[in-house]
Amino acid sequence: MFDVRIHVQGADNPGAVTDYIEERVSRLERFNERVISSVFELRSEHHRSGGDEWIAQFTVSTPGRILRSEMRDRDQRHAIDVAVEKMRKQVRRFHSRKIRRSRRDAVNLGRLAADHVVETESDDEDSAPLVRTKRFEFQPMDVDEAIEQMELLEHDFFVYRDRDSGNTQVVYRRNDGAYGLIQPA
Repeated sequence: MFDVRIHVQGADNPGAVTDYIEERVSRLERFNERVISSVFELRSEHHRSGGDEWIAQFTVSTPGRILRSEMRDRDQRHAIDVAVEKMRKQVRRFHSRKIRRSRRDAVNLGRLAADHVVETESDDEDSAPLVRTKRFEFQPMDVDEAIEQMELLEHDFFVYRDRDSGNTQVVYRRNDGAYGLIQPA
C-alpha cells in the first residue's frame, strides 16, 4: 500500500480519528501504480442552519491521473467510510481503464502536475462568494481523455489544453447525462 498524509480539523479526538482513517485506508486493495502523493482530509464545517457537517476528501495523485473522492455527512465515520469506498471504486476503475488503454497502445497523459496545484481559501465569511482558487499546469490531451479524467475525478467539468489546437477548453457533463464542450471563438 502507499503512504497517506492525513489531516484532521475540528475533531474532538484527532488521534483516534486518524487511527480510524488509517485502518479504513489500509483496507484498500493493492494499488500497483507509482503514487506521487495521497492525502486524506477530514474537516468540520458549521452551517448557519445549525449543526456541523463532516467533509471527508481523499486524493491520490499518480503520474497519469488524479483520483479523488469526497463525502459530506453529519456522521463523521460515515463520511470517512463512504470516501474510502468511493476511492476503492476509483482505483478499480482506473486499473481496468489503464489495462484497456495499454492494450490499445494509448498515449500517456503525462503528469497532471499534482505537485503544482496551489489552493487558497478565504476564512472571512463576509467576503465575496469566491472561496477557493486553484492553479495548475494544463496537460495536452484530446476530448476523450479529458472526459475520462473528469469521470475519474467525479467532477462535473474539466479544463484542459487541446492537444491539436493548443487552446484551453472545458468539457462538462450536461443535465441529460451527455457531455458538452466549450471552446474559444
